[in-house]
Amino acid sequence: MKIRNVLPVFTLSGLLLITACSETKNDRTTQEENDKLIAQNVASSETIKEKLPTILEFASMDKGFSTLTSAIKVTELAKSLEDKGSFTIFAPVNLAFDKLNPTTVEKLLKQENKEQLKTILSCHIIPSVITKEDIVIAINEGNGSVKLKTIGGALLTATMKGDRVFLIDQMGNGGHLVTTDVKASNGLIHTIDAVMMPKK
Repeated sequence: MKIRNVLPVFTLSGLLLITACSETKNDRTTQEENDKLIAQNVASSETIKEKLPTILEFASMDKGFSTLTSAIKVTELAKSLEDKGSFTIFAPVNLAFDKLNPTTVEKLLKQENKEQLKTILSCHIIPSVITKEDIVIAINEGNGSVKLKTIGGALLTATMKGDRVFLIDQMGNGGHLVTTDVKASNGLIHTIDAVMMPKK
C-alpha cells in the first residue's frame, strides 16, 4: 500500500519537473526572440539615420523654402550643402524673402548676380553644428549676446527675446529662430523669419 501511495508522488514530481523545464525553455526562447527584436530595432534606427536628407534635399522637399532652394541652386553653395560635412544653416522661410523688395529678390536670382547672392546666403551658414541649446548657453555665458561667425566671414549677433533666439546681422537686420534643431545628414537646420545681410 505504501509503495502504491509513493508512485503517484513520483509521477506528479516528474510532471512538475518537465513543466518547469519546458517553462525555462520557453523563457529562453522568448529572451532570444526579444534580443533579435532589439537588434532589429537598432538596425532600423541606424538605417533611418543613414537615410536623413542633406540640408539642400530637406529644403527642396519643403515648399516653405522654395525661394531659398532656388537661391542656393543659383550659387555654388548647392554642392557644399549636398556634400558630407557639418553645417548649421539659419534657413530663411519664404516669408522672410517676401519682406524684401520683390525686384531685389528677382534681380538676385539671376545668374549674373550669383556672387552677390552667394555672399548673402553665406551669412546664414555656420561651418559647424550648433544646436539652439548651444547658442542659448553661449548667450548666457556672454552676458546676453554672442557672435557667430559664418562661412562668409560675416558676424551674426545672437541674443534672446523671451525664450526665442534672435539674430542680428551687421546691417542691423534681425529675425527670430522659428523651428530649431532639424537634423539633416550633413548638419542642422534652424528656420529664421528674416534674411541676414552682409556688411556693405
